[in-house]
Amino acid sequence: MAKVTITLYVDEEDKEALQRLADAEERSLSQMAVLILRRAIREAEQSGKLPPSNKQDKS
Repeated sequence: MAKVTITLYVDEEDKEALQRLADAEERSLSQMAVLILRRAIREAEQSGKLPPSNKQDKS
């Protein structure tokens, strides 16, 4: 799967909290954001809010 760059605008407090979480799990800010997004997508698919993707999920 190809990786792409996206830009997100978040409140400073949210960015700082995400950085603290990333630090606690010894991950980069980007890795932590990707992990949270993947979890949210998986949960949405499992709950039926989002139709499952036809692609294989690596997480």
